[in-house]
Order: sequence, then C-alpha cells, then structure tokens
Amino acid sequence: MAQQGNGSSGDQSSNLMWMSILVCGVILFVWWLKREWVVMPVNYFRYYELLLIHYLVAGAAKVVDLVSFHHWQISRGDSITALGQMFSQVSPRTESFSNFSAMNKQVGIWVRYPCMFVLLVLAGLSYFKHGNIRFRQIYNMKTLRQCEVENWPQITPVVSLDLVKEDIDKGPWAMAQTPLDFGKENNILSKQQVLAQTVWSVDEKSAGRIFSMQLGRMWQGVDRLPIHGKALVVIFLACATKNRSEAKQFLAQIASSSASGKLNFSGVEEAVQKYKNSKVLKWTVKRHGYNNTVLATLLELARTDGVLASAEFLWLKPVDRRMWYMLNSVGRQTSTVEVSGVFSHWLAEKRMERAVKTPMVKEAVSAYKAALEDILYIDESELWHSKEH
Repeated sequence: MAQQGNGSSGDQSSNLMWMSILVCGVILFVWWLKREWVVMPVNYFRYYELLLIHYLVAGAAKVVDLVSFHHWQISRGDSITALGQMFSQVSPRTESFSNFSAMNKQVGIWVRYPCMFVLLVLAGLSYFKHGNIRFRQIYNMKTLRQCEVENWPQITPVVSLDLVKEDIDKGPWAMAQTPLDFGKENNILSKQQVLAQTVWSVDEKSAGRIFSMQLGRMWQGVDRLPIHGKALVVIFLACATKNRSEAKQFLAQIASSSASGKLNFSGVEEAVQKYKNSKVLKWTVKRHGYNNTVLATLLELARTDGVLASAEFLWLKPVDRRMWYMLNSVGRQTSTVEVSGVFSHWLAEKRMERAVKTPMVKEAVSAYKAALEDILYIDESELWHSKEH
C-alpha cells in the first residue's frame, strides 16, 4: 500500500513538471510567432494597474497635505504616470523581451506594496476566522457534558453524575441484567447434570409467574396513569399527530428540570385533556390491555413522524425502570430480560390485533431457556484463577 502511495505521488510530481514545461514552451512559441498576443493583454493590465496605484498615491499625498505633515516627503506619482505612458505607447509587434521584462519589473516595484497589504489582510482573516482556531479548549467528559447540556437538555439527568465510578449493577442507573443474574435474583434457576455436565435448569412455572408480573397495571384510561406516563402519552401522541414542536417542548422541559431533582410536568394535565379523545389513542387501546403495551405502540406510531429515541426521555429510567426498558426495546428484535414478559405479551397483542388480559409470556420463557443454554456453567471452585490474590 505504501509503495502504491509513493508511486502515485511521484506520478503527480512528474505530471506537474511536464505541464510546467509545456506551458513555458507554449508561451515562448507564441512570443516567437505572435508576440503581440502576449504583449497587448499584459500591457493593458499593467496600464490600468498603474492607473489605480496613481490614484492611491495621489490620494495619500492629499491626506498628508491636509493634516499638515509637510516634513513627510510623499511622491505625487509622476514616475507612475511616465511609466503608464510608456506602456500605452509601446508597439506590441516590435517590443523586445528585455524592454518588456524591464518595464514589468518597474511596475512590480510599485505593485508589491498593495499586494503585501492585501496578503496580510487575507492572512489575518484566514487566521482569526478559520474554524480550527476555535478549538483551543480541552474538555474532559464532565466539562464536555456541562458545556453541551444547553444544546442537548436530554442529558441533564446525568450531567452531575459520575457514572463511570458507579457500580454498573447497582442503583437507578444500573445496566440491564443478564439472563443469569436475573435468574439468580429471582430464584428460578437450579443446577442439573446432563451427560456428566452441569447446566442451568429453569423453573418454568416460577419464570412464567415472574414474567407475568412484568406486565404491570392494566390499562384503565389515560387519567389513571402516573404523571410520567401521562407525559409520555402526550409526547407520543403529539408526534403521531404531526405536532412535534409540542413534543420537543415537553421533552426539553422535563429533562431540564431533572437538574433540580424534581421533574417539571406542568402543562401535562392540560395536554392530556387535549389528546385523550384522539383517534390514535382510541385505535391503540383497542389493541392493547396494559399500560406498558399501550405506550410501546404509541411510541411506534410517534416514530412515523421521525426519530424519537429512548435517550430523549432518559429521565424516565430512574423513575420507572421497567417502563423505560420496555420503550427502549421497541424496534428491537429482542428485549432485555427485565421486560421479556411484557415484550412477549406486546408482540402477541400486535399479532392478534386486540387487547389481551391473560399474560402471554410462554415465548418469553422459551427464549429465556434458550438464552441460558448458551451460558457455560462454571462452579465457584473453578474461579480461583480469576480472583485477585
């Protein structure tokens, strides 16, 4: 790869050299054949260039006279005028190369100062206006969060936290449980010998009961929801009915208020009355019988108007962990084990297109068993090599 890169660079340098030689050859050929084609445009350009410089020099002389700096010796531009006349009187067909180059050299003496000024101005603009000049501040994760929270109020709940130092398995911000940890916590696992090998066995009845409990409260109307549930219903329905600006307003309001430790749900109750008779909500509650399954489908409908990630209502996770993980699983092929029961029931209701009161968690139990089959059982006595001494 390096050899190919060097070869490409060499080819480009060679092409540039040959192109320069070709251009110089063409100019020399034209000078020898039809020198007026070169002399006339150059002389016209130089003439008007000198005319502009003459006006600038004359103007500078008048300014000096005006402020009475008589001890300053400022040229009146007489030599520029004479040089301009030479350009206007020269014969393009008989112009010699030595005379042509000498006249242009004289013009260069006057032109270099305006060019230097223009280049300095452009250099200053390039330096002070260039985007890279703004990148002078060094941020760590904490200061970057504090700086960006104004642009992304959704991160407000975690701005003041140092989650890197927290135990990932404890507290309101703990990560989703693994199937094995979930089984141990709920006492639905046991060890079993199969073909001289120890494997995990699942108590299907207990697992089914645990997954059924995940469904939570049945749907009894939007007025019976907790306030955070009402807020989500309003946000999802606002998006589903093409009123995304209202949804963004509530998302930003609630997220920003989390910095004070108390979420601001003002305006939610009024918005609930606005949307409680929405056709979208009526269509949804006919097909789902639990709060979490209704909200999951409302989130799907809200996303028909664009992206609505679960990170936009991150404040929900410490408030209602199960509801947040259920909504976080919407759009995925599988869910976390903490909401496998409600996720399985939600898929069943979607398939049957009607609300179902009986928990449909058989598929969740089967999927849980399949997940444990992929986990190798290691006895605690065999973990000596991974423990710190």
